Amino acid sequence: MDTTQTQMAVTLQPRKINNTFYDMPTVGGLDRCEINTKLHYLNVEMDKLKAKQTALIEMRNQLDRHAEMQEMGDLFDEMFGGWA
Repeated sequence: MDTTQTQMAVTLQPRKINNTFYDMPTVGGLDRCEINTKLHYLNVEMDKLKAKQTALIEMRNQLDRHAEMQEMGDLFDEMFGGWA
């Protein structure tokens, strides 16, 4: 049996809404509200990771620029004998 198909099966489970129990459709034990809440928090975490990634890329770029400037200085010294 395909476990993905089993996990994606819609089943009715009791949910308490305004002190009344209703049989609500769920998938994997989660109703639509719970799924949306998990998606929201996942998006928040993804935004945080994207911000960290952007900062790290900028840090790496800064190191690359520094290395390029260092190479240019070394080339100048080679060409003009270090007269700066």
